[in-house]
Amino acid sequence: MATTEPIAALNPTPAAAVQYRGVSMLPDGKWRACIVNRDGETFNIGKFKTATAAALAHDRAILAVLGPATSEAVLNFRAAFSDTELRFLSGRHAPARPSRVVAMVRQSDDGSYDTELSRFAERAFDAYMDPDLAIDVANFRLANRDMLHRLMEKVAIAAGANANQETHAKAKLDAEREAFVQVAKNKATDELWVERYHHRREATGHTFEDENRWPLVVPIDDVPVDWSPGEELIYLPHGSSYVDEMIL
Repeated sequence: MATTEPIAALNPTPAAAVQYRGVSMLPDGKWRACIVNRDGETFNIGKFKTATAAALAHDRAILAVLGPATSEAVLNFRAAFSDTELRFLSGRHAPARPSRVVAMVRQSDDGSYDTELSRFAERAFDAYMDPDLAIDVANFRLANRDMLHRLMEKVAIAAGANANQETHAKAKLDAEREAFVQVAKNKATDELWVERYHHRREATGHTFEDENRWPLVVPIDDVPVDWSPGEELIYLPHGSSYVDEMIL
């Protein structure tokens, strides 16, 4: 899938150095996002308040149609997407067909898209019997081990010494779920992250892997997840960065 021209700057000033694919400025000061199919047909994704929001909508629309294997060469924010959001956009976990997901993306400027993504992430965290979502939760726990340890300490203090074991366990699970929801959000919605992202790209070139491994490289070590008492999921990558096999 190609993208539209011209590509727009992060802001309309002549000094702006950042350019986005599939984004153009409109006479009213807003920004339009479009994608183009292989036949050269242009599809309007909508109008957005900022160039960054339009660029993100452009990426989400492409990912909804082509899926997570989309080349980073046609995206603006390759590193901004969590694996949870990629599942939300495309594949069997997506809430609707690509056309309906794109329709949701068109409304993302009002915050409705991010609200639905957060709801999906909450359900994904609890879907332990789904192996794909279990992988996401397991890798979230591995990647954020230190943060979660500190969070659990704070939750234990907040719950108090008089709280029973069940209350402690529920409070910790609720806090971990909320942390997972926050991690699942798109990084490009954070202005500071976007600024740092562009600085890194300028320094390191078009492609880099420091923010998000895409596709995810699943660790070789056994990964404990809350599948059922006494069991573990073991992930065995075979010759690629995708999960090719999973055994109990």
